[in-house]
Amino acid sequence: MAYTVQIGGRPFYGLRGNLHMHTTDSDGTVSHQELGRIAAEAGLDFIIVTDHNTYRRGLEGRVGNTLLLVGEEVHDPHRERQSSHTLCFNIHEDVAQHAAHPQELLDAVAAQGGFCFLAHPFERDAAAFLPEPNISWRDWEVTGYAGIELWNYMSEFKASLKSRAHAVLYAFLPKLAISGPYPETLRKWDELLRTRRTSALGGADAHGTVYHMGPLSRAVQPYDHLFRCVNTHLLSEEPLTGDLEHDKATIYGALRAGRGFVGYEQPGAVAGLSFWARSGSAEATMGETLELHNALQLRATVPAPAMLRLLRDGRTIAQSRGRELAFMAPKPGVYRLEAYRRYAGRLRGWVFSNPIYVR
Repeated sequence: MAYTVQIGGRPFYGLRGNLHMHTTDSDGTVSHQELGRIAAEAGLDFIIVTDHNTYRRGLEGRVGNTLLLVGEEVHDPHRERQSSHTLCFNIHEDVAQHAAHPQELLDAVAAQGGFCFLAHPFERDAAAFLPEPNISWRDWEVTGYAGIELWNYMSEFKASLKSRAHAVLYAFLPKLAISGPYPETLRKWDELLRTRRTSALGGADAHGTVYHMGPLSRAVQPYDHLFRCVNTHLLSEEPLTGDLEHDKATIYGALRAGRGFVGYEQPGAVAGLSFWARSGSAEATMGETLELHNALQLRATVPAPAMLRLLRDGRTIAQSRGRELAFMAPKPGVYRLEAYRRYAGRLRGWVFSNPIYVR
């Protein structure tokens, strides 16, 4: 559940959650309440249900120690060559009627006081035996979105199933299939960051679907497993209180600003990561802006030894092995952190921070 972490001179509350999942209201297999129960057992502080083209009011609230919020994943089901799914957050009315026009959709969400992330912006073609279309984002001319889904667990998993043998192997040993965000997604994120603030999240895209192959039948990637894999950690300077409106504003404020990071929790717990910058007496952490007055110091600490990589404007400027990285930077830019750990036989993506914006 919620943890505390010291980042530079400030204490924060870390909130661990998952932001992309489906219920029986669309193509999932359990109810909202059951999702909340599973998330609570997995120790998540919050989840955001994002059913396809369906939004239901009156379901938000606490299930055990987990806050359940409701958003919507909107797409145009009639579009030839399916694409451009949009995660809509902090809404209070259904916006699926705008699905055919992505810019109109983004504007409609903003009119409600909400914001959007572009879901699984880059996918790869699945094998012919899988009924899974490539649903990459294809409307990059739109404006007004808060960020992108940097790491979609199910997009990566389904693209890894190159044969029926892979499907059987990875159904029982999914850790062999998952390695990190696609390089093309990371490159696009860095491209966007050169011109605009763009936050990142990681999502399970959980459905709980049971698949059948001959005599084999299995819930591949069940909810309880996915809630312990790729999660989004948000940082707050105050704790959740149990008041729905307060806690909802806390989570959505941090998510929209990018105050946090994406972590893959199978190689090891990521709670406690610290990444911050200091110039003079001013400090900033992930999702924040820092004015460069004189020397710029950047520091990162992770909970376990890893290969750490510091990037400025998309280029690696420093690397370290261990639990800490420190670097003195001479100029402004967009700084972010990546961490990799060896797991299941090879180096895997572990942590991807949101940027610190230094100007």
